[in-house]
Amino acid sequence: MGGFSAASGAVSLAVGCRFAADPVLAAWWWWAICSMALAWIDVACHRLPRPWVIALAAGGLVVFTVHAITVSSPAALLRSLCAGVLVLVVGSFAYWIAPTGLGYGDITLLAAISVYTGWIGWRTVLVGIAASLLVLGVLAGLAWATTLRSGTARIAAGPSLVLGGWIAVLIHTF
Repeated sequence: MGGFSAASGAVSLAVGCRFAADPVLAAWWWWAICSMALAWIDVACHRLPRPWVIALAAGGLVVFTVHAITVSSPAALLRSLCAGVLVLVVGSFAYWIAPTGLGYGDITLLAAISVYTGWIGWRTVLVGIAASLLVLGVLAGLAWATTLRSGTARIAAGPSLVLGGWIAVLIHTF
């Protein structure tokens, strides 16, 4: 548990330094802490608890809504909400067609992450999904190549999905 606390502290510090001037800093911090917990749980249990994923999405939406109301930027809020819903719908359809690919928890996590990437823009949503799947593919390929996993073993996708989302946000906010 000490490793989780140290990693969460480091991520929180990094987010605080990077987004210090951002008026929605609380949303980025919420995403950082929730995603650390979700990644940790996914690695340990191969599960992404729905209450955690809902809390991740809801926390961002609350901060984005307050900001949109007080600063009058409804376009970013609408885009954020639409991105989350669209990724959930498309992901659910993909899961229905190929249920042996990503798990449904992974689909819901991608949708929650899309709420955050959607705040920045549609391009960030697309880059986030692409980066997430690329990181996941590279890690799965490395695991297979080093024979750490058999062809039927499950790999925790959560950490890769979270990392891909952060890559997109960092690329598009520099």
